[in-house]
Amino acid sequence: MDSEADEVAAVLLHMVWNSPEFIQKAACQNLGMMVETVTPARATTALMDRGVKSRYVQVRKCVAELLLSLMEKMGVTKLAGTPRAERLATVAGTLAQDSHKDTRHYGHEMVKMLLSHQKFKMLLEQSLSTHDL
Repeated sequence: MDSEADEVAAVLLHMVWNSPEFIQKAACQNLGMMVETVTPARATTALMDRGVKSRYVQVRKCVAELLLSLMEKMGVTKLAGTPRAERLATVAGTLAQDSHKDTRHYGHEMVKMLLSHQKFKMLLEQSLSTHDL
């Protein structure tokens, strides 16, 4: 499943914004199942590549929720040692400033979690202004 995670994420994220509400919920649930079955690194990359910059609120909210659950599952210390650490800090800051309140909530939770680790604290300070922090 790892090799197909990017393609599956693209299709499911498309369904999140371009379908009736009950299909949106099912697509988001299926994304959650995909996140559980692929490696955390692959899931994080697929979500960050496909969903964070989406212009659709539903997609950003779903991605933010799934990224937060991945971060909670992996732990901040383990994430700090990955090559995606800098990008993850930037993504968390971006989601924390989103226009949608639910997405912003998940982004704030990510930032709070990341601020507990010295490396992420430094990365967040570099990528966000002190006012935004």
